[in-house]
Amino acid sequence: MSEETVETRGDERHDLIVGDTNRDGKADLWATDTDGDGKADLFQFDTNGDGEVDITMVDLDQDGTPDNVVDGDGGHAPAV
Repeated sequence: MSEETVETRGDERHDLIVGDTNRDGKADLWATDTDGDGKADLFQFDTNGDGEVDITMVDLDQDGTPDNVVDGDGGHAPAV
């Protein structure tokens, strides 16, 4: 878990995409809608396969460019 909590567009968590990019049977990519508009604004990655989020990116204005990137889950841990 990250010590830094990042701001998101809302307080909800709707995982739109949960992926297993390295095919080890565990999720390592999450694209999440936090305000219920159906568009992802929170993106999280487990880069080392330990089941913990290593990088969190937030796109507050949903323009395709991250507004904030932090190490860890940014205070928004997914249900793994």
